Order: sequence, then structure tokens, then C-alpha cells
Amino acid sequence: MITRNRARAAEPIVLGSVAADSYRQAKDRLRDAITKFGQEGRFRLPSEAELSTALGVSRATIRSALQSLQKEGRIRRLHGQGTFINRHAVGITANLAEASPFVDLLKQAGYSPGARTLDQRVVKLDEDTAASLEVAAGDAALRIERLFEADGEPAVHSVDYVPANLLGDDPEHLDPRRSTFEFADSAGLSVCYSVAEVRPVLPPRPVVAALGIKRSHPVLRLRHTHIRANELPVAVTVVHVNDDYLRFSVIRTYLDQ
Repeated sequence: MITRNRARAAEPIVLGSVAADSYRQAKDRLRDAITKFGQEGRFRLPSEAELSTALGVSRATIRSALQSLQKEGRIRRLHGQGTFINRHAVGITANLAEASPFVDLLKQAGYSPGARTLDQRVVKLDEDTAASLEVAAGDAALRIERLFEADGEPAVHSVDYVPANLLGDDPEHLDPRRSTFEFADSAGLSVCYSVAEVRPVLPPRPVVAALGIKRSHPVLRLRHTHIRANELPVAVTVVHVNDDYLRFSVIRTYLDQ
């Protein structure tokens, strides 16, 4: 015997408008809505027009945000049928394909997040980092060291390197913001995409001290190279994650509809 789910009555869409026609804000709100709808058993999203009205942004912004969420595996879009939530991806809080700040990832994981800038200064680049940034070894870069906390405990350590010649005359006094992406945006150096190397390592001594762990405690190391729309690298970020607090998943998609 085949049973069919009864059609749900139309429910009002309450998402909260964004401050401007902002792609990232719209995408964040849609990601939150996907989680909320999925937990409620609602797996079909409203139309682009309805989402545009609910968020107060253009349909072009909504369409771009939905396409990005589809690439991340959060939703699937079926021609002539609508946009549907991928049910088994609803509970995933830290997707490696997403460019979310660590404070947001820790919040999604159920923690009260915090972020501190431990150090911000101009340094000379080593050969490996300089090669990733396509500049000469010894060139100046702004180094931003951050610590992200979960319920007051150190969880993630990160270090950004941004070529100093991209940042004006006094980079050491720029606002470091919450993340690499927010800092790059504020400096007019928006990131188009990032390439990451991911591997488990034993933490170096500065990370041991920052995270308050033993040298024998393995951590997840993510080394990102961030690329601008002109295909030039703008920053390198080296992150060490204590997976007692944050574990990553990958959603792999196979069908383009």
C-alpha cells in the first residue's frame, strides 16, 4: 500500500529582511531558513519571487544565493518542479565547501562563540607562503593571528597573510574583522574563491600554547589560498582546528538539474 503525504497548507514566510541587496547576507538567511524548514519537515522552498519579497532583495541576488547553496549540496533545483532541501544535509553544521566564519560554524555547532585577535603585525614572507601569494620571498605581509573560542574554551587558531602592498600605508592598524573574508571585503579585496589543503597534523608549539592542548593531540590543519576575481591570490590562511569542538563534513553532489 502506497501512502502519500498530504499537501501542507501554505504557511507565511518569516525570514527577516537584510539591510541591503547583499548576496552574502541573503545566502546566510537562506541557509538558516533551510535548517529551520528541514527541522519542521518542510523540504520544498518558496519560489524566488516569495524569497525575494521576504528578504527584501532582488530576484537576481536570490538566484545567485540559491545557485551557490546548490553547489554546496544544501539544495537541489528541479526544472519545472521547484527548489528542494537535501534532507540528509540538513544536520551538517560545518561543510568544508562553505565560506562561513568560524564564529558562525561554532554557533551552528551549539556553542557560544567568541573571537580574539592575538596579534597583528607586518612580517616578511617565507618562501612557501610567498609562492602561494605569487610574490617574492621576504616581501612584506600583514599577519593576523586569531583565536576562536567555544563556550570560552580555545577551539580554532588561525593566521592570515595578506601582501602589505595591497593594504595602504598603515596595515597594522586596520580592523581585523571576524574572518579573512570580512577583512578582505573591508579592504576592497573581495575573495572570489579559495583552494584548501586539508590534513591532520600534530600541532606546532605556538598552536599548542594557543589551544591549550598537548603536543600529542592531533588537530586538523586547513591551509587556504584565497583568490580574487582577477585570478590573483590575495591571502593565505593557515588554520588549526581542535576537533573536540568542530568537525567538518563534505557534501558531494553528482547531478546538475
